[in-house]
This record gives sequence, C-alpha cells and structure tokens, in this order.
Amino acid sequence: MEKFNWIKEHFSTKDENSWNSISAIVPNNFDEYYLIHWKVGIVDKFPFDEYPEQNETIEQANKRIKIEREFGLFLNPDKEKLFREISLKEISETFKKSYDFKLLDRIKQTPAIEILAKASKTALKSSLIKMANGQLLNLFVEDIYRHPIDENPNQELTEIDVEKYLEIQEDFYYDYCTYLFPDDLSWCLTTSEDLPMFLCIKKEVKGVFQNDFGLETFKIEYNEELY
Repeated sequence: MEKFNWIKEHFSTKDENSWNSISAIVPNNFDEYYLIHWKVGIVDKFPFDEYPEQNETIEQANKRIKIEREFGLFLNPDKEKLFREISLKEISETFKKSYDFKLLDRIKQTPAIEILAKASKTALKSSLIKMANGQLLNLFVEDIYRHPIDENPNQELTEIDVEKYLEIQEDFYYDYCTYLFPDDLSWCLTTSEDLPMFLCIKKEVKGVFQNDFGLETFKIEYNEELY
C-alpha cells in the first residue's frame, strides 16, 4: 500500500549494522525527534543512603528486606499505589545528577524508584487521542512475522484508532518495531526492540505536541548516538 512506502523504502536501504540512533529506524522525513520516557514514581522518605547498594551478604540482604518491609515494598503485588509520580527533572535535582533520559541508570538502584506502567499507558492514550485529533491511524509492524499467534500476519494496518493501537501494543509488550502515523504523516510514534519509544513530528504539529503530550520527552538529533 502506498501510504507505507516511505518506511518500507527505508528498510530496503538502511545500514543493518546501525541501531544506536533514531536514524536507524526512521527516514529523515520529520523536523524534530523526541525520545519518550515512561512516567516514574518515588516512595517519599525512603532512606536511599541507608539502603545497601550491594546484595552479596546476609547482612545486606536482611537490611534490604527490613527497609522494604517498613515501606510496604517487600513482595507487594499492589505496590504502585505507594509511589508518588515524579519527573526526571526533580529526580536529577534530588540526587544531584545531570538531567537526561539515562538518569535512572546513574542513580542507586532501589525499589523506591520505579516506572509507573499504568500511569504511563494512561498518559500515552490521552496524548495520542489529542495528537490524532479524531483521525484514524496507520500502523506498520516491521517484524510481525515473528509474532507467535498470528497465522496470517499483516504488516500494514489502516484505519485503526488509539484504543486498537494500544491493544496491539499490549500484545507486543511494546517490544516490536512499529510505526503509528496519520495519513498526512505529520507525526509518527515508533517502538523498537533495541531503542526507546520515539515521537517524530513535523513543525505544523509542534504546538499540539508541546501543549498536550503527557509523558516526559527529550529532544534528540537525528543521528545522535543514544547509548
């Protein structure tokens, strides 16, 4: 189908050894590119300094368990309600680390800072509804052929709404190479097995994106190496 040619042509010419930038997965058809970060939560008053960074001795393990129990985190299947939503900007200021999308990798790993999956998906849904502005969308799934339950896989899906898109992504665990875009190609949302989620936009929708996107984003350059 013609509306998918722009991405299929990219796959036919891209460097197979390149993976570490947005240029590896999307042709340079847009004006700006943003990395999307899921929402993050923090447990207030958690003793980050006291929590053992290592878990190699009985003493370290016991102290970890004691602290986790005190804050309701130990083996709690419903622990997301214990977290307060916090921006990466606030985390960077709290822990005195530079503010960028790799911030969580540079702070001590504890159970008191966590990705908020439910809140993130809710924000993504409302953001995409605003971006779509009543339009049905197109979805290209580059690696649909490895999906184990699709007997007749179809890479090219048209006239899907945001609800259907999110239903498909739940099935894919947001881990397939996918492209969601409107007919006018004014924006495109990508997922990939090796890279974060990206939003690619043309300048005419920048205002909508800046005002209405509910997840934290980081502007990146098209050829910027991310890791």
